[in-house]
Amino acid sequence: MSRNEDKELFPSLWDSLSSLRLTIALLIILSVASIFGTVIPQNASPEEYLEVYKITTYKILRILGFLDMYHAGWFIFLLALLCLNLIACSLKRFRTTLRFLTPELRLDDGQWKTHSPGNKFTQNGLPAQVLPGIRETLVRSFSPPRVVEASPAFHLFAEKGRFSRLGVYFIHLSVLVILGGSLIGSFYGFRGNVNIMEGQEADQVILRNGEHIHFPGFNVSLEKFSVSFYPTGAPKEFKSILTIREGGRKVLTEPILVNHPLTYKGISFYQSTYGLAGVERVILNIKDRESGKEVSLPAMMGNRTEIPGALSAFSLSHFLPDIKGMGPAFQVILSEPNQPQQKFLILQNHPEFEEKRPGRYSFMIKEIEPKYYSGLQVTRDPGVWVVWAGCFIMIAGFYMTFFMSHRRVWIRLTENGAATLIEIAGSSHRDRTGFEKEFQKIRQALNDSPMGLKEVKESEGH
Repeated sequence: MSRNEDKELFPSLWDSLSSLRLTIALLIILSVASIFGTVIPQNASPEEYLEVYKITTYKILRILGFLDMYHAGWFIFLLALLCLNLIACSLKRFRTTLRFLTPELRLDDGQWKTHSPGNKFTQNGLPAQVLPGIRETLVRSFSPPRVVEASPAFHLFAEKGRFSRLGVYFIHLSVLVILGGSLIGSFYGFRGNVNIMEGQEADQVILRNGEHIHFPGFNVSLEKFSVSFYPTGAPKEFKSILTIREGGRKVLTEPILVNHPLTYKGISFYQSTYGLAGVERVILNIKDRESGKEVSLPAMMGNRTEIPGALSAFSLSHFLPDIKGMGPAFQVILSEPNQPQQKFLILQNHPEFEEKRPGRYSFMIKEIEPKYYSGLQVTRDPGVWVVWAGCFIMIAGFYMTFFMSHRRVWIRLTENGAATLIEIAGSSHRDRTGFEKEFQKIRQALNDSPMGLKEVKESEGH
C-alpha cells in the first residue's frame, strides 16, 4: 500500500469511527441482541435448554453464543466498538468545544456584528470613570465580569454556565463507565442459588451452569424461617433469619425479606423462595373402631410410637408435601399383634379416604409442625458501584445539557468626546428565548442605575 493510500485510509477510518450513523447502528444491534439475551435463559444447564429447544436449535444457539451472550466475543467486540465510537465522537467535537471554554474577553469590530446586536448608550464622563458603576451593575444583575483595558477602550466580559458545554461529554463518559461496571460485574461477579433447611448451613452457592463457588472464608446458616399467609392461602410474607459465621465465630445475625437482602463481603443474599422440606413433628388423632375411643398422639418422623391401651405401635416413614395436588400426606407403618405390618397413606386434607380403609385403627392428621427450607438467591457484583457512579455522571450530564446554557455578555466602553459610549452584546448557545429575558433584565438594570445613561440606539434583536 502506497503512502498516499495510507494518508487516505486513516482519515476515512477516523471519519467512520466517529460517525453518528455507526453509533445508531451499534445501539440498534445491541438492543436487539439484549432482547435475545433476555428471552433466552443465560448460563443454564444443557438439560434445561433441551426441555425447551430441539437439540439442533440448542447447538445453533450455543455456537452463536446466545446461551452466554454477555461473555460472547462478538458481544464484547460490539461494546468495545461502541466505546471507541463514543471516544472518537467526543474527541472530534472537543476541539470546537474547547474554543468556547476559553474565555473570549473582548470582541473586535467584526465580531460585534456577528454576535447578537448590542445596545448602545452614552454616559457623561470618561470610560475609566464610568467603569466602576458598570461593573457593579453587572455583578448584581448577571455575574462578576473580567475587565480588559485596551486603550482607549475598556472591555467587560461576564459568563454563566460555561461548563454546560461539557454535558454531552459527561453523558458519553457515563455510558463508558456504566459499560465498564457491567463488564466488571459480568466477569468477576456471579449469580446463583442455595437452599438451606432450618438449623443447617451452607458454604457455597450453585450457579445455573452447575458450577460451585465457595463463600470467601465464611458460611451462612438458617436459624429460623417463618411464613404468614393470607386467608386465601397465598403467602403473605416469608422471612429468613441468617447467621454469618467466620472461622467458627458468629459474625452477625440478621433477618432478610423479599427486597431486603443481607450483604457481607460483597456477597448479597436475597430471599427468593421457600418450600416444605419435612416436618418437625405431627399430632395424629387415632380412633379405635372397636371401642370407639379416640386419642391424640404426637409423633416424630421415623420414631416408633406406642398406641396407649394396646400392644400396637406405628411409625411415620415418609412425608409427601403434596401428593397429586391433594395436599400433604404421610406413609404410616402400623404394627399390631399377630398381624403383618400394614403400610398406608393418610392425607391431611382428605380424611374420608381413611374412613374407607379397613382395620382396627383409623388415623387423622390433626396438626403438622412443618420444617421449611429457604431458597436464597446469592449474587456478587463488584461493578455495581461503578455502574451507580456512571448513573450519577449521566444525571449530571443530562442536567448540564438540558437545564443549563452557556450565556455570555460583553460590554465595551469607548471614549465619545466628553462622554462614554457603552455597547452591550450577548449570546447563549441554548435556550435563547430565556436568555432574551435575562438580557433585557441586564439592560434594564443599566437603565435604572443612577449613572445618567442616555440611550443611543435600541436593536431589534440580540
